[in-house]
Amino acid sequence: MKEKYLHILLIRASSFHCSRRRRQFSEIDLSEGQPKVLANLLTMEGCIQKDLAEVCNVKSATMTSLLQKMERDDLIYKKKEFVSGGKRAYRIFLTEKGKEKAKKANDIIEKLEEECFLGFSKEEREEFLSLFSRVTDNLMKLEKDVCD
Repeated sequence: MKEKYLHILLIRASSFHCSRRRRQFSEIDLSEGQPKVLANLLTMEGCIQKDLAEVCNVKSATMTSLLQKMERDDLIYKKKEFVSGGKRAYRIFLTEKGKEKAKKANDIIEKLEEECFLGFSKEEREEFLSLFSRVTDNLMKLEKDVCD
């Protein structure tokens, strides 16, 4: 029987996706939040911690604790910098170990993407992602309106 409610499908898909993702990331010693930080640092290396938190959609305190653990694990290093108004900020960089983990995490993500779209044509996959992006945009706008 086909499900007619989006929230049920989202819960199911998220649960299965999360379970597979967590298991595979734990095999390379990454916690739940670390892969998205690593993936973003591959393209935004040297970005300011505040900007990284924003793009990863996490609170500053959460990003701080994630980065502390990642620094202890030798995945990243920070460089202190002073920005406008004399405020202190940190630029975040990947270590060689961090770059290797980021590439492994990206391989896991790509494989999981392929598994999710097994049996889909290229056009179906593109249409699904386009439609789902619109759903996400609608929800983001509603959430932004509530928070403003």
